[in-house]
Amino acid sequence: MEIEQSFCVPFAMDSVWHCFQDIEGIVGCLPGAALTAPPDDGKLKLSMTVKLGPIVAAFAGDGEIVFDDALRQGKVSGSGNDRKSGSRVKGEAVFSLHDAGQTAPEGAPSTRVDVRVDYTIAGSLAQFSRGGIVRELAERLTSAFSDKLKQKLETEHASPATDATAANVDPAPPAPSHAAPLDLGGLFWPMLLGRLKRLFGISPKP
Repeated sequence: MEIEQSFCVPFAMDSVWHCFQDIEGIVGCLPGAALTAPPDDGKLKLSMTVKLGPIVAAFAGDGEIVFDDALRQGKVSGSGNDRKSGSRVKGEAVFSLHDAGQTAPEGAPSTRVDVRVDYTIAGSLAQFSRGGIVRELAERLTSAFSDKLKQKLETEHASPATDATAANVDPAPPAPSHAAPLDLGGLFWPMLLGRLKRLFGISPKP
């Protein structure tokens, strides 16, 4: 199945492209995803934990990422399986950056990120490969990724002045982090509630 999504971030294209070069950081923006080893010349060791009610699938597999600096686009491909649930996933994501002009009212530069994902799912999680459900989930996941990407860019562009840096004191190394599971159930129920509200003509409260 193929899904296309787009979102904008209020930063110049060069800054966003530089951010995408931080593979560990970008993977960290993906809900449920993590690297199990440092990237090696574009080769990736990936894990992704997905929760659906009582089912918790921990996918592990290999991937690859390639960048085209001239066109400001790239591709991530990979596959993985979860032995416990018997689920398997294989996919490819192509992303490209485009100048979206200036963002009103601040007049700051903005960048549009286009993403095209082609994937297959087999096993107990295959029930979510139905078009309508997956597309709505994809919108929510894209929104979550966009929010985390914005936070990452804002952090990178924030003033680094702190008491520690002013005193030339090396900050303590960050504690290792583990990706929280991607809770499909937590995404599914709000989506279902939204569908029911639309069906019965219930407008959201202001």
